[in-house]
Amino acid sequence: MTTAHAAEFEADLTDAREGYGLDESLRNIEQAVRAVQRAFAEIDRCNQLLHSAQDSGDHAVRELDTLLRRREYAAVPEILDRLDGLAAEVAQSEADRLMVRRILFGEDDEPAEGTREWEVPRLTADDLPRIPTVHDVDNPGDSTLEDMWQRDRALASRQHEVRRERGRLAADHLRTVVARAVRSFGAPASTVALLAEARPAYELWASCLR
Repeated sequence: MTTAHAAEFEADLTDAREGYGLDESLRNIEQAVRAVQRAFAEIDRCNQLLHSAQDSGDHAVRELDTLLRRREYAAVPEILDRLDGLAAEVAQSEADRLMVRRILFGEDDEPAEGTREWEVPRLTADDLPRIPTVHDVDNPGDSTLEDMWQRDRALASRQHEVRRERGRLAADHLRTVVARAVRSFGAPASTVALLAEARPAYELWASCLR
């Protein structure tokens, strides 16, 4: 669905082309020129919106990075909601750009979707290191109380290390997905797929902290 501005200059340019074929009057020439100027103005608007959205997205990535370092997960959904909104605006704008280029140049100029840079990385709980349990600790039958205490202490230390590693891997995954989504704003289909992955990526990271 295109914006009202895009639809207006599409109609103007169509009228101008039809009129020019019938009458090479100055009025029709001027109308064609104005329509083309409006078309390029629309492309410029799309460029400015994309640039602004990517700036806002980069800011959101920096905010996310701060939250990840501080292990503060409660504020992350608001950032993801904001990115969803930016992505929707860009998707509409890019649809307008595509339509304008079809009118002006007879070409789609569609972004290269599915490039390696915008592939959706996957990570699940099964991909994270398993937290060791008491069943993973050697327990000789003649252990003393001191030996048992040392084993429990070593297990607790190892569990803490693994939990931190799980949290680090999940945080890196979330950061990668969100940053890649922002970079892909000009390719809306890729952005949708990446932001869809950001939600389970966030849940996975949050589960590592709880």
